[in-house]
Amino acid sequence: MIISVTSLKGGVGKSTLSQNLAVCFAHAGYKVCIIDVDTNQSTIRWSGLRSEDNPAIPVFGQPDGIELSKNVKILARDYEVIVIDGTPSLNKVTSKIILLADVLLIPILPSGLDMWATEQFMERYQDAVHEKEAPIPAYFILNQFQSNINLAKEVRDVLEDSSIPVFQTTLGTRTAYREAVIKGVGVVEYKDPKAKTELVNLFNELIKYVEVVNN
Repeated sequence: MIISVTSLKGGVGKSTLSQNLAVCFAHAGYKVCIIDVDTNQSTIRWSGLRSEDNPAIPVFGQPDGIELSKNVKILARDYEVIVIDGTPSLNKVTSKIILLADVLLIPILPSGLDMWATEQFMERYQDAVHEKEAPIPAYFILNQFQSNINLAKEVRDVLEDSSIPVFQTTLGTRTAYREAVIKGVGVVEYKDPKAKTELVNLFNELIKYVEVVNN
């Protein structure tokens, strides 16, 4: 199973989400790896900080996206789940990441800039669906979401009117996510119970969607 995490805008939490979902899959008993296509290669650095006491999550760097499809096929022989940490750009690599996905996750911040970038992303997504001539299951995930902020509610309302479903589970603005990254862990391996709970809820929701796709 290939899970692509991508967006056209930087700073929305693609790498953090990729790392944390991979950790959840590893703790659930899946053999999982990450392909880091993001040019800053932050997930590569994160993997170098992981302790041997935590489940191993190999990370393979692919900053230029060359031969990405070929390498995904090779890794699929050995791994049950491949998480692709995408690049924030409007190019052929982004299209390839979308086309490879069994499930496409699109993290988005509740802001006007993110909504504008999402409009462009939707065009690229529809082009990919047309090229593949098959559905590509995709979902928005609201990150740094504050339910008491009007703009956050408005962004959610707009997304729910789009053709791509929105995860019910949202991720809050928590320092635990930033702290976990520099320790090479996921928040389910960290000390913040609220962050752990929301990530577990997100993972469980993802598993339900994956089961629907597989059936």
